Amino acid sequence: MTKEKDVWYHCGQCGSLFQSNFGFNDNRVCEVCEKDPSAGLWSEPDINSIDSAAKLAGNKKQLDKAGNDGRRKVRKKRRNNVMMRVVIIWILLMLGVVGLRQYWSRSEAEKQRQEAISSKMDLLDEKLAILNKALPECHRALAGFLTSGTPEARTQFIAKSAETAGKMAMFYQRNPFPSVDVGSLHRIAGEVIRVGDQWMISTRWKETIEDGAEFDAVFQWESDTWKLDWLHFSRYSEFPWASFLAGEGPDVAEFRLLARKHLQDDGEEGKGTRVAFVMLPPEWGRSTELGIESPQFLLDRGGDEGLLLGATFRAKTDNEFLFGGSLSSMEPEGIVRVRVEVKREEIGGVRRFEIKSLPACHWIDSEVPGFDLDVLRDDFFGVN
Repeated sequence: MTKEKDVWYHCGQCGSLFQSNFGFNDNRVCEVCEKDPSAGLWSEPDINSIDSAAKLAGNKKQLDKAGNDGRRKVRKKRRNNVMMRVVIIWILLMLGVVGLRQYWSRSEAEKQRQEAISSKMDLLDEKLAILNKALPECHRALAGFLTSGTPEARTQFIAKSAETAGKMAMFYQRNPFPSVDVGSLHRIAGEVIRVGDQWMISTRWKETIEDGAEFDAVFQWESDTWKLDWLHFSRYSEFPWASFLAGEGPDVAEFRLLARKHLQDDGEEGKGTRVAFVMLPPEWGRSTELGIESPQFLLDRGGDEGLLLGATFRAKTDNEFLFGGSLSSMEPEGIVRVRVEVKREEIGGVRRFEIKSLPACHWIDSEVPGFDLDVLRDDFFGVN
C-alpha cells in the first residue's frame, strides 16, 4: 500500500517536484509555489529525474547569474569603450588644436620671415638704385670742389652753402686747403645710409700715388643733385683744438674730434659711475695719425652724453655701423668719432675743461645723434 506523501508530483506552474498523498485531490497545491500543480503524477520517485531537475534548476540559476554577470560585463565594457572613445577623441582634438596652433605659428613666423626678406630685398634694390644714380653726381661734386680756385666757386658743390660758406672761409684761414691729385683719386667704397629721414651717400676715396691721402666723404641731396657735406669732409671745428687747449680762442666751442677711453695703469677700464676718456684731433687724409691728446674728461654713465658715448664705444668694439651702413671704421681700434661742445675755464691759474654737450657720435652735418637715446635710457635703467 502506498504511504502518505510517498508520491512525487511535478508542478506545471513552477516546474518543481513535491511530495503529496496518492490519489485524486482537487485541493492539492504545490509545496513550492503553493499553486495548483494541474498535473504531473509519478507513482515512484525517479532519482535520476530528481537529480536532473536539480541540475537543471542549478544550471538555470548559474545561467541566470552568468547572464546577469555577462550583461553587467557587457554594459561595463560598453561604458569603458565609450569612455575610451571619448578620451581618444579628446586627445585627438587636443593634438589637432596644438598642431593647428603650431602650424599657424609656423605659418605666421614664416610669413613674417618672408615679409622681412622681401622688405630687405626691396630696401637693397632701392639703395642700389639710389647709389647707381647718385655716384656720378658725387664724383662731379667732389672733383668740382677740389679743383675750384675760389671759395665762391666751391660753394656751388657743397650742401647748405648759405650757412656753411662763412664757416668754410674762416676755417681755411686757419687750416690749409687739402692738396689732392684729382687725376689719381679713386673711389674705393660707396653705400647708401639713412640718417634720420634722409638718404645720404657715404663714400671712401684714395689717391693711387705713393703715400696718397685716404678719406671719406658724405653727400646730401639738395636742389635736385648730390652735394658734398663739407662739415664732415673737413672735420670742421669752430677753433683749432690744440690752440683751444692752450687757452686761446673762445671759452666755449664745438669740435669734431676722436675719443678714446682713458684706461687705468693696468690697462683696464674703470668700473665707476663715470666714464673716463680723452679726445684727439683728426689729421685729414691720415686716419691713423692722431694729434695732441687732451686731459682726461669724465661723463656720468647714466647721463645722455655718457649713454651716447658708451654706446659708441660698444659699437666700435662689436664692429657695428651707424645708419644701416657697412663700411668699416677708418680710425684705429678703440677710437671713435664724436661731435662735442667743450667749455674751458681757468680758476686760480689752473685750466679746466668740461663737456657742455655731446650732440652726436659722428661728423655728419645732422642733428641725429646716431643712437636712440630713449632706447639707451631704457636699457641702462632696466626699463622693459
